[in-house]
Amino acid sequence: MIKIYFWISITILFASCGESVQVEAPIQLPSSQDTIVPEKPIFEYGFCLDSFEVHRGEIKQDWTLSHLLLPFNVSQLVVNEASERSKDSLVDLSYITTGKNYMMLCDKMDTANTLQYCIYDKNIYEYVVFDFTDSVRVYKVERPVEEEEKQLTGIIKKGSNLSNEIQAACKDIGVTSELVTKVAQTFAWSIDFFRLYPEDKFKVIYDEKSVEGKVSGTGRIKALFFEHKGKTHYAFAYNQDDKLGYYDEEGNSNKSLFLMAPLKYTRMSSPYSKRRFHPVQKRWKAHLGTDYAASKGTPIWATADGTVIAATYSKNNGYYVKLKHNKVYTTQYLHMSKIAKGMKKGRTVLQGETIGYVGSTGLATGPHVCYRFWKNGKQIDHRKEVHHSSEPLEDEHIEEYLKFIEPLKKQLDEMAYPQHEETESLEVDSLL
Repeated sequence: MIKIYFWISITILFASCGESVQVEAPIQLPSSQDTIVPEKPIFEYGFCLDSFEVHRGEIKQDWTLSHLLLPFNVSQLVVNEASERSKDSLVDLSYITTGKNYMMLCDKMDTANTLQYCIYDKNIYEYVVFDFTDSVRVYKVERPVEEEEKQLTGIIKKGSNLSNEIQAACKDIGVTSELVTKVAQTFAWSIDFFRLYPEDKFKVIYDEKSVEGKVSGTGRIKALFFEHKGKTHYAFAYNQDDKLGYYDEEGNSNKSLFLMAPLKYTRMSSPYSKRRFHPVQKRWKAHLGTDYAASKGTPIWATADGTVIAATYSKNNGYYVKLKHNKVYTTQYLHMSKIAKGMKKGRTVLQGETIGYVGSTGLATGPHVCYRFWKNGKQIDHRKEVHHSSEPLEDEHIEEYLKFIEPLKKQLDEMAYPQHEETESLEVDSLL
């Protein structure tokens, strides 16, 4: 630092001798480089915090709005009013959640520490502001969401599954299990994700969501490739008449008459078998269904459009629903904890609609759904039944569609797989 000195005369009075003496002494004056720059104001949630007394905290277990607001001189009457206003459809805050952050802003000049604003951080996408400066006002603020195109590839290894491989491929970019779900749902009609094989391969082009630089989730899957048991499957997102669908490289829909499984993947606990040792009856007998283990309460889906022909309880099956889909196919879903509201004989249901919830009623040792499948009155293994694509693109869209997917397909085809040791070609029995 450059220091500037000026020599000036200073008169010093020596009390001891009563006389004055003039001496010259250097005095340092501040230079332009010594000028103090004021700190920038701090903003959070749109408020300048310099203007407030700030209190922060985390919602504790069993807290209500009263626990949050009463310590800051908000009357119970005002708390009740704020609670009612927070239930507005635009705010949708019926309760506060343990572990969520909050910030209280009080007037610095108010010794009573009276609350002016309460900010409740609802989730990564939005926060709720309680304004007590005049009349009670409650409003929601949505954080801007950014999307960036990402891509990944993976190979199913022996003893692994889709979830593991996607998490491994995405560990550096923060992709969550949401992507696993969307990949599985895209091919829910054509690939049995409960029975993948080592050396099955996948490639994905998708949008990654982020809020304030933090990864928050997965947007649309734009293009997807899956090689299962040597057979290739493509899927491209495309809007036909403002309706989003996924179609293959020729314009055929990825959808078919039946879903491959009646619930969000967990694990297949017992396959269709002509001879299985029954865990409850302790004897060998045919198991003419497929058991999917899942947590109690997991939604069970109708695997195809159909009509309810039974929704009841029996000693062995527990609570169950049986659907007739057409003259050829019938399905049944056993051991539910409860049947979905409104399911009764004669009710029409749509593919993917929730018809009940996983449980362990009837002859069951743990929570699962036993899925049974009839073709022309005979029970068969549904995983061996081949169903053709439905809802193809209309002819007038084909040319435009093929042109649209050309660069996406080229991008997929040029994406390289990660390198790993060769594995034996054995089945992987579950997705998770």
